[in-house]
Amino acid sequence: MSLSRKRPVESLSQDSSIASAEGASLSRTQVAEMKNPDANMTAKKKSTPRIKRGGDFKDLVIQSTIFADKSLFIKDIIEDSDTALLLAMPRRWGKTVNLDMLRRFLEIPVDDKGERIDQSITDNHKLFAGGRVDGGIRGDIMLSPLKISNANLFGETNALIVQGTYPVIYVDFKNCKSDCFDTVREEVKRVLNSCFKQHRYLEKSDKLDEEEKEKIKRYVGVVSSKKLNDDQIKSSLQFLSEMLYQHHAKEKVWILIDEYDAVANVACRKFDTGDIDRTIELFAGIYETALKGNFYLEKGVLTGVQYIAMSGMLSGLNNLGKFNFTDAKYAQYYGLDQGEVDLFFDHFEVPKPLADEAKSWYNGYRVPKYNGNLMTSPEELVSKYNIWSIISYLQGGKFDCFRSHWEESGNIDFLDNLVTKPEVREKVEKLVDGEPISFVWKDDFLADDFKQLKNMIGGNKEITPYGLSVLFSHLFIGGYLTIDGNTQNSYKLPNMEIMHEMGKRLIKYYQCICTLDPAKIQSVTNVLQKIMRKPNREGMKDCFKDFYDRFKELICTVRLVGDINEDDIFANEDIVQSLLNYIALQTQHSTLGSELYTTKLCSKRHGRADIKITNKDVGVIMEVICVLVSDHGNNHMNEAIEQAISYQNLLDTNENLFIVINVEWGKRTFKARTIEFLCASTMSYGQAVFGINASGDIDTFGVDDNVMEGFAEYK
Repeated sequence: MSLSRKRPVESLSQDSSIASAEGASLSRTQVAEMKNPDANMTAKKKSTPRIKRGGDFKDLVIQSTIFADKSLFIKDIIEDSDTALLLAMPRRWGKTVNLDMLRRFLEIPVDDKGERIDQSITDNHKLFAGGRVDGGIRGDIMLSPLKISNANLFGETNALIVQGTYPVIYVDFKNCKSDCFDTVREEVKRVLNSCFKQHRYLEKSDKLDEEEKEKIKRYVGVVSSKKLNDDQIKSSLQFLSEMLYQHHAKEKVWILIDEYDAVANVACRKFDTGDIDRTIELFAGIYETALKGNFYLEKGVLTGVQYIAMSGMLSGLNNLGKFNFTDAKYAQYYGLDQGEVDLFFDHFEVPKPLADEAKSWYNGYRVPKYNGNLMTSPEELVSKYNIWSIISYLQGGKFDCFRSHWEESGNIDFLDNLVTKPEVREKVEKLVDGEPISFVWKDDFLADDFKQLKNMIGGNKEITPYGLSVLFSHLFIGGYLTIDGNTQNSYKLPNMEIMHEMGKRLIKYYQCICTLDPAKIQSVTNVLQKIMRKPNREGMKDCFKDFYDRFKELICTVRLVGDINEDDIFANEDIVQSLLNYIALQTQHSTLGSELYTTKLCSKRHGRADIKITNKDVGVIMEVICVLVSDHGNNHMNEAIEQAISYQNLLDTNENLFIVINVEWGKRTFKARTIEFLCASTMSYGQAVFGINASGDIDTFGVDDNVMEGFAEYK
């Protein structure tokens, strides 16, 4: 692993994996002494760290003060024996920028007439070999060589000999998504028009005959390109590769296709059957003519989120090598590993405590470790970060502010309807609670799989085990789940960012089934956060009394939507579970909630649910029961506090609170509901028991500090 930085100086140690940005000294970096003292800017004059977000590799290198050097990706692609490659990676893992890097490395530089330019003087060459480039408003910038500059292809040829020697076709179908086939087809025509314009010099090439040049004009013309028929669309890339082959002295062509599956993914979930079939047929025609049996093709590379093996869209490509982020060989070039992120954080001077917290928010994707071959054992896993999220976090500059950035790049709103189904909600709740779920992962999606997903989203299909596998495979492929690593076919949420996204879906569901006052929820949350800040003994008692009052006020206003007689809401343990999850999620996602980690624990006791809340100092086990106060005396509170203490082995903190809340069950109107509260604590100021009965009076229910003697046996 290494990172590359730009430098406005003449010399830098060739052995250093990081170049200095504007002369600023960096830890973990061995920077050679600068030869030009006038160019050496001290740390005091260090410019503001910045990193470019987006898919343009040149902008990333020139406009960033630090970036991850993934350039050996080029070597592996060139040396791969497959004629066509599909790289299916999660959203925002760097697919587009890697493909653009490959394009800029391979592409023959030409002038407006299609005449070759000496590649050694071009920016594209300097991006890889190093050299001085125009940084626009930043002035001239000296770039450091990337790893690929020292690599040999097939063990013989230096990679830079190959740089700038191939004709390249680059197509991006990302913006062709629409709501029907006719609109998609028009968008495809627009993309092809833009693709042909990149090679407009072919209109006047003396290597082509007049008929061929007229065909080129048909694709290049704004008006004429809109009149292309389906056959002309399907043969477009194959035709362009032939023309480039002829113009460039019979040099075979690379075809690079980004977001190959963007349209199909939308079409198969939203289009009617007829439009789906027409969409698949159109793209199958484009891909097959371009990548199968094309004499003029050197190699083709497609990127997308998943492999779609349906209705022949790619099934005709028997020369296709498929790789996803469970395949070690190419997974190493996507996302960011811990070493890379550490260097990013050093460069942006993120304080270590905040850097550690950022890890829990954005880290956690587990992928196989690459050991120089494809044979890696399941135990050899490395952890990855989503590139988009890390860059967004650093760009914001507020390093103590953690939030989800997926709303900017991904969308799982379709889960809003699906979590109303108990089968789906149960698994989503487990995931949000930090537990793994099991399903058989489908890496190849067939037409029937998309149909199943579409019907489930539309509420027209019973949720079957097969349907659950399709749904959660879809989420795994999209980057919302990761390998658990402990059990086969076991998956979990990777980090707090995705937990936040999933949690929002549950919150919407809870808001739909209950009337919940946001102000009262926030009020309970605020008191809970005060408790987590470790007040002194008297302050803690005040917090507990405040918590009791505010929680009781909340409970007395909760009503089921459509609950006409207002009775027995808390006789339904599912509703209690949902309410507790809602409170936990609101605590986790509140203004200060980034400090808290919440988990609902599964209890074997009927009618109770348990929540674990922790920060770096304090751990809380909260147990809620629903029993009639008059039926049990004090036994129910005694049993419940012992049950809560039995979970102490789940806490890694030294200061712990064990809380029991009894939400009284029975034939009572919502205005008459009562609660009981009991807490046993072991804090820096000692051990204590505090409680409040249904009448609001101080009452420990016969429990004293002796209950804490059992702590040791649970360690």
